[in-house]
Amino acid sequence: MNIVIDIAHPAHVNFFKHTAKRLSAENHNVNILCLNRGKLSRIVEKEFPGFNIDIIGNHRGSKYSVIVDANIKRFFQLIKSIRLMNIDIGLGVGSFNLGVVLKILNKPNIQFDDDPERGLNTILEKITATKLFFPPIIESFGNISNFKALKEWAYLSPAYFKPDPACLKEYGLKEKDYVFIREISTGSLNYTNQKSNIIASISKKFDKNLKVLLSLENRKKLGYYPDNWILLKEPIYDIHSILYYSKCVISSGDSMAREGSLLGVPSIYCGFRDMKANKILEDKNILFHLKPEDVVPFLNKLLADTKSDINQVEFRNSLLNEWVDVNQLIYNEIMKLLSNNK
Repeated sequence: MNIVIDIAHPAHVNFFKHTAKRLSAENHNVNILCLNRGKLSRIVEKEFPGFNIDIIGNHRGSKYSVIVDANIKRFFQLIKSIRLMNIDIGLGVGSFNLGVVLKILNKPNIQFDDDPERGLNTILEKITATKLFFPPIIESFGNISNFKALKEWAYLSPAYFKPDPACLKEYGLKEKDYVFIREISTGSLNYTNQKSNIIASISKKFDKNLKVLLSLENRKKLGYYPDNWILLKEPIYDIHSILYYSKCVISSGDSMAREGSLLGVPSIYCGFRDMKANKILEDKNILFHLKPEDVVPFLNKLLADTKSDINQVEFRNSLLNEWVDVNQLIYNEIMKLLSNNK
């Protein structure tokens, strides 16, 4: 069986890596299509050794590049490449480009998404996907189905992820001795209307004695942050263990805020987007959507209140009992769809 997986974001690597390795171990031919976006191709090559990998399309960080390079031009590049692959089925996360190509070629594709707020994308995915899966944040209808989990659970479930404290040695940090801060770039369409350097704008309000590990997407902006904040080194070793052992995660982007929450760490999202996917974790009092000016007062209160400490193991095990195994779901749906199309 020939399978193609389209990867346009680092989170997509983690979402598909366990299923891709299982399929490959069962002697299926798995082809990885990777968007040329920052360090994404290097991440893909590291996480998918021995796989067929094609770098297709570009994302240079501007709104123009997202629309023209990463979508319009890439669409035609995908047609050219996929036609030569004799594909049986395709997989993607919000990859309507892949969906259109496979629909033209009369091949099935399964899509996953957690962002119905991007209305046009959702419409295109529904039109082009054979099956489209969302967390329980919109109603199931037609080819749209729900799965009880968030997509980050595919790689952060205790069934697949075990934290390793060795990740802290490089930074001279101890468990629960620091706050993890992530500042995203606003070059993507999702964040084109968000003010840049949100956390930098409030960075002087943080306690000067607070240990902060900083993940900075645009490293040219390092001078905007306090000198005593520790910059995360690249290549990054075990980012999710680093998140796991932090006292709190603060992020101007939604993905890492959800990751911190799923690891049982109180997480603050200070971006401008209101997302139904986040609401699932907000209702569990583990993710907090705050205005930038409210971040530091909330953090100070959180760190001072030791009674509010969460038992990470218990929290994550409760999710393990409540939510589905996302990787098993992906695998089952592939097999079911292929069986139906024989």
